[in-house]
Order: sequence, then structure tokens, then C-alpha cells
Amino acid sequence: MADESTGEKQMTASERTELYDVLRGIKTGTIDRAAAKEVQSRLKSKYPNTYGTVRRQLGNDLAKTSNHKGKAISKKDIPVIAISVGKLKKTKMMRGGMANGKLHMYTGGGAVKDNLKPMPTGSKGKGLRNLPDSVQMNMGFNPKS
Repeated sequence: MADESTGEKQMTASERTELYDVLRGIKTGTIDRAAAKEVQSRLKSKYPNTYGTVRRQLGNDLAKTSNHKGKAISKKDIPVIAISVGKLKKTKMMRGGMANGKLHMYTGGGAVKDNLKPMPTGSKGKGLRNLPDSVQMNMGFNPKS
């Protein structure tokens, strides 16, 4: 076939198919490197002005129709990025109980204990009872006992 406008020959369909098969073989690694080089250099010398355009076109067609293993592209081969917008639910806090006059909250439930000793009775707790409640608690005694 000849292009009348430039007078240059165009690649035949069988040569295009041969080049396509070589490109696919290079991509999948199923063709010998020397054989691929021989076919490409032969076609490049035969069609010096159109070889690059045809090769680029066939390479693009190959990239659109097959994955890196030479198989047809399926839905599994197409990467997908999903972006979701919304609020995260805050974990509910459960009441743990009262300790040191404060309400304690825990995500896992749990319970709070004061671990305070009861106030000594009689003359042993006489001076201790006159101290403020916060000081009695700091000393490890329960002021309400």
C-alpha cells in the first residue's frame, strides 16, 4: 500500500499484527529478546517514517486491552479509591461510680472504689476528726465514717 500524499509505504495488516504480537510478548516476557529486536529493527528499517507512530499506537492499544500479564483487563485489574464522608460515633462512657466526691466514667464499664480506711474511733481519731475532709482523704481516711 502506498500513501499518495507523501509517497511513503504504509505497514500491511500482517506486519502490524506481527509487531503487536512482539509488543505483547515483550510485555508478558514470552518472546525471546533477540527475536523481538530482529522484528522491530526489520520493520523500522522498512518503514522509517511511520514505524514510530504505528508502534506507539499499537502499544497504547495493548495497554488499554491487557494487564501486565497479557491477559484481558477485568474489573479486578482496575484500582478503585473510595472516599467516604461522615461522623464517627463516639464511644459511650459508662458510669463507674463515685470516688473522692467525683463521678467517674469508663468506656469499658468497670467500678471505682475509694479504698479509704475508716476513721479511728475514740481518742485515736480525736485530732484527725478536726481536720478538713480533703486532708483526711489525703491521709487515707474516710471522713464520713
